[in-house]
Amino acid sequence: MSTPTTTPRPDEATTHGPDDLRPWLVVGDDRTDSAADVWAWVAAQPWSGWRVTAITARPREDGSPSDQAAPHAWHPEPARALTEPDVPVEHLLAEADPRVVLDGYDDADLIVIGPRGHGLLKRLHLGSTAEWLVSAHRPLTPVLIARSTEPVRSVLVCADGSPDALDAVRTLGSLPLLRDAAVTVMGVDTAQGDPRAAMIEAAHELRAAGAQEVRTFLVGAVPMTVSFDVRPTILGMIEKTEPDLVVLGTRGLSGLRRAVMGSTASAVVHHARCSVLVGRAGDRGQ
Repeated sequence: MSTPTTTPRPDEATTHGPDDLRPWLVVGDDRTDSAADVWAWVAAQPWSGWRVTAITARPREDGSPSDQAAPHAWHPEPARALTEPDVPVEHLLAEADPRVVLDGYDDADLIVIGPRGHGLLKRLHLGSTAEWLVSAHRPLTPVLIARSTEPVRSVLVCADGSPDALDAVRTLGSLPLLRDAAVTVMGVDTAQGDPRAAMIEAAHELRAAGAQEVRTFLVGAVPMTVSFDVRPTILGMIEKTEPDLVVLGTRGLSGLRRAVMGSTASAVVHHARCSVLVGRAGDRGQ
C-alpha cells in the first residue's frame, strides 16, 4: 500500500461556531453507488444532537496535485440529508487522496466510510481508504465501516480490557442508536489481562450510557505456539450471532504481532459481513 503524503486541512470556510460542542460525525462520500449505501446507513440511524459533515475527497485522474486539495464548501446535487431537522449536513469537497483527507479529521468523534473506495484509487495504485484508516498507528479517531442500509438493532462488543477496546465501547455509548439496540459484550480469554473484568466494565459503561438490553459472556481464544489467536473466535461468533454492528479496538491485549499474524481489527474489517466500529485510544484515552 502506498503512503499518502501531506494531510490537507479544512479551509476557513469550513470552520464551525458554537455547534463545535456537539459530537461530530464525518462521512466519507465519494458520490458513487457504494457511497450512497453508506449514506443510507447513516440516514437509517438517529443522530439527534450531532453535527454531520459529508466529505467528498477524490484525487485528480492523473494523480497530480491540486490547488483545491483542502476541504472546502460545495453544493452537490442531490445533497445528502437526514430526516431529523436538528441535524444539518455540511458538504465539503477536496481534490486529494481520501485517505489523507479523512486522516486529517482526527478531532471528529466518528468517521463513517464504506468497505471499498472509488475505482480511481485502484487505477492510481493506491490502497483502499478502509485499509488505510485501520492500518498500523491508526485509526486516529474511531472509524465505522458501514456494510448495511438498515438501522442497527444488534451489537456485538469485543472486550479485552485494552485502551483501544474501551475507546470503542465509549464511542458506542455516545451513539444515539445504542438506546434501540440489543448489545452483547463478549469477553475473550487470551490468557492475558482479566477478560471477565473487561467484560463487566464494558457492560457497565454501556448500561450507564443508556443501553436497555446488555448481556455478557466469556469465550476462549485459539491456543497458538506463543500466544492465543482471537481472530477465529471473534469471526466465529460474528458468523453465529449475525450482529448488525461489531465493536472492537484496533489493538488489543492478544499478544499478536501485526508483522507476523496481522491485526484482529483488520481481519474483522475484511471478513465480517456486518458493519464494524474500530476504536483507538491514543491521546483520546489519556
